[in-house]
Amino acid sequence: MQYPKAVLFDYGMTLCTEPPADIEKGFAAILQYAVSNPRKITPAQMANLSEQVERDLGWFNPEQDDPLETWYLSLQRYLLETLDITLSLSDLQTEQLYWDVSSPASPAPYIKEVLRALQKRAIPFGVVSNLCFTGATLERRLHACFPDDPFRFILASSEYAFRKPHARYFNLALHKMGTSAGDTWFCGDNPICDVEGSTGVGMRAFWYRFQNDFEQCRQPKAPCTKLSDWREFISLLPPTD
Repeated sequence: MQYPKAVLFDYGMTLCTEPPADIEKGFAAILQYAVSNPRKITPAQMANLSEQVERDLGWFNPEQDDPLETWYLSLQRYLLETLDITLSLSDLQTEQLYWDVSSPASPAPYIKEVLRALQKRAIPFGVVSNLCFTGATLERRLHACFPDDPFRFILASSEYAFRKPHARYFNLALHKMGTSAGDTWFCGDNPICDVEGSTGVGMRAFWYRFQNDFEQCRQPKAPCTKLSDWREFISLLPPTD
């Protein structure tokens, strides 16, 4: 077996699990910091407008495998200014609070053991995520879940012109890691963005579904190794002395 010289991970439902977003709960949290809300907008009204806007933007288009999300800060600014709401928080503080409350993250089962195993073998690893939130907010979230901050780098598509499965996004990650595609493994939960995207540039793909629901998913048109338990991944790494 050819062992990896580096490993790249998707973020959501791969490194961390998240419940479905409760956007009304998230808006309720940020409205507590309103210094001006002349129309007395409620969390429910804000959530209703947000859903309308997201439909207009095509976020719920069933014809798209992975719809292009608008940068969340742009959506946040539109909502607040449309509703005449001013907060005492900065844009980044508002974004972080909304995400933390609406969809809190937890490390995936046994992923910490995987990261420790990689560190023990001196195999560097990084994060390549499709995300509407800023990279700074993602870094804070990952640091909260993994306080020792073990990642070589963390990429969020909101910061770049491309997103998975585009080859340019994967190639950027390889460039930053300093390894070739053939020496790099990629792990993610999305059959198109993660599996087809990474194999398209020559990486070995690992398709992780912690609920073991592979048969209910669209099947990737690329070879991959299926994982429903991160401990299986550790067994594929090189032995230690």
